[in-house]
Amino acid sequence: MTEKFENLTDSRWAAISPYLDIKRKRTHDLRTIINALLYMVRTGCQWRNLPPCYPHWRVVNYYYEKWKRDGTFIMINDALNQSDGEATRDRSLFLLDSQSVKLSPI
Repeated sequence: MTEKFENLTDSRWAAISPYLDIKRKRTHDLRTIINALLYMVRTGCQWRNLPPCYPHWRVVNYYYEKWKRDGTFIMINDALNQSDGEATRDRSLFLLDSQSVKLSPI
């Protein structure tokens, strides 16, 4: 079942923001740009059909193309995958397979 789109939470933004140049003053907030990109991915809308709560589609497209060219998306993806892998590795220590429990001698 498809869930409704929700904007980035503060913890997710904290994980992404170190890979973006957020110190520089801009006309548009980068968090809003990321939210617009995630909205497009989630809903499958076209560039020109972005809702008015997001910046103009050309602004969002500019940042998308820029981050695609300079490898920002790859850096973010690699970092999130690495942190998710570390979290999964810690959780896997406590997993039990139901088949192995049934077959173990008592």
